[in-house]
Amino acid sequence: MVTYARGKSPYGPFVSYALNPVLTNRNLGGYEIQGVGHGDLIKAPDGSYWMLHLGFRQTGKWTTFHHLGREVFLTPVEFQEDGWFTAGDKGITREQVDVPSLLSPQQKKAEYTFENTDWNIDWCYLRHPYDNKYIFFQNKLILFGTGQSLNDVDSPTFLGLRQKEFKARITCKVTINFGEAGITIYMDENHHYDIALIKTDESYQVIERLCIGNIKSVEAVYDLGSITTARLVIDSDSQQYNFSVVTTDGVYKLGYGLTRYLSSEVAGGFTGVMIGLYAFSDSIPNKAEFTDFSFIYQ
Repeated sequence: MVTYARGKSPYGPFVSYALNPVLTNRNLGGYEIQGVGHGDLIKAPDGSYWMLHLGFRQTGKWTTFHHLGREVFLTPVEFQEDGWFTAGDKGITREQVDVPSLLSPQQKKAEYTFENTDWNIDWCYLRHPYDNKYIFFQNKLILFGTGQSLNDVDSPTFLGLRQKEFKARITCKVTINFGEAGITIYMDENHHYDIALIKTDESYQVIERLCIGNIKSVEAVYDLGSITTARLVIDSDSQQYNFSVVTTDGVYKLGYGLTRYLSSEVAGGFTGVMIGLYAFSDSIPNKAEFTDFSFIYQ
């Protein structure tokens, strides 16, 4: 919730707004936007007032979990003749709001690729990266996996984008010489879902692995034989991530993982999941090549 008080001096004394909280969704059972708080007042070029604040979107009307992390919301503010202000729709943050002062509609980017993102701005590491494990190209990424896995609290070879919407498709071609490399839906070292290309003693395989707390389970395995490259695919909605691999024989569905087990309510934290590309090798560093990456919001 957002509450406020006013005074004639920044040092007080202050008088609280009689109808506090001025903005909250806490009493709206089943409403998508929750956790409203941390409000800042701004004045638009047309003289109107607005509040920028944080909140989160739960995954469904009665599924009280969120895994996209805190987000920034905009809600209208109106000052009354007595100097107090009200906010939102009768004190509620709504899913959509008209902003007349915008000169033109602001469109979100629908697709993220290697070519239209900035390695130094859009992408994130886990903790302090080992720079020599990353080679960047305009349309390709090469990672050298170490013995640090996604389950460790050191710095595994990992590069990720934050997930911003529920419905999305993530695809990428992955090639390895040995070890493991793939795509992870990562909340923290104890909560992540992985689809990976691995090299065994006899062949290459694609696996789906779920890590939830101290439960780590390989849910599905697809044998590629001697093929060293695989196109990995993740389709997501608000309730689950679906994992599949594209081969010359078509699309093979590996399985799924529920979003709730990567949520703040289960895993803790509040920054949300990341879509990560990673490499791992428990012996000498392996080489993983990622091409044709696409992250599309639907």
